[in-house]
Amino acid sequence: MILSARLESIIEMVPKGCICADIGCDHGFVAIELVSRGICPVVIGMDLREGPLDRARENVREAGLEESIHLRLSNGFEKIIPGEVQTAVIAGMGGTLITDIIEKGMPVVEKMEEFIVQPQSNIPEFRNHLRLKGFEIIRNNVICDAGKYYFPMKIRYTGKCDKTAENGITPEDRYGADLISEDRGLSEYLEFEMNSMEKILERLLSEEGNHDERISQMRALMELNRQIYSKTD
Repeated sequence: MILSARLESIIEMVPKGCICADIGCDHGFVAIELVSRGICPVVIGMDLREGPLDRARENVREAGLEESIHLRLSNGFEKIIPGEVQTAVIAGMGGTLITDIIEKGMPVVEKMEEFIVQPQSNIPEFRNHLRLKGFEIIRNNVICDAGKYYFPMKIRYTGKCDKTAENGITPEDRYGADLISEDRGLSEYLEFEMNSMEKILERLLSEEGNHDERISQMRALMELNRQIYSKTD
């Protein structure tokens, strides 16, 4: 099966040999590949809607993996027993929703080892929240797929809350501490982001009305972008 670069970036981060929960499994493609490639012996795929689960059941049946992939109608980790899985994939949804899924599923999350998240929005806020709530980001990645950038992360719960997160969003929250120090594709994203911000700033400067606060914020982000880019150069 040929998967998108976004889904491949998720699969390559999943710890090998662990039973995995695929939250929001959709068509079941990630679950199928995790089992087919020998990464996970068992995957429990879950979705909030019957429609995606029906399509996933059909795909799992065609792949002949009914014994290794179990599908459940579930809101997040609701139908998982603590200790039943050692890892998870939570991707394809906004950072706020992933935060909610993690918080409601803490009895399960606390028993897991490393797991993978890929928020589609509110990424700086998501990283900041992780630090505040006792999670460690083991690895950040950045991947470009069909002209859009994604940020899969491998994380784990340690219970050690970083109270400095209360001070607000840091450059590390915005871009990922290890990506800043190691680059691994961050410089390309910074160029992409700078082009976008320049267009936004140009529009704000040309529009009527008071945009002073937004312009100031945009210029501050652009300066941060330049500083981070100089570190990756």
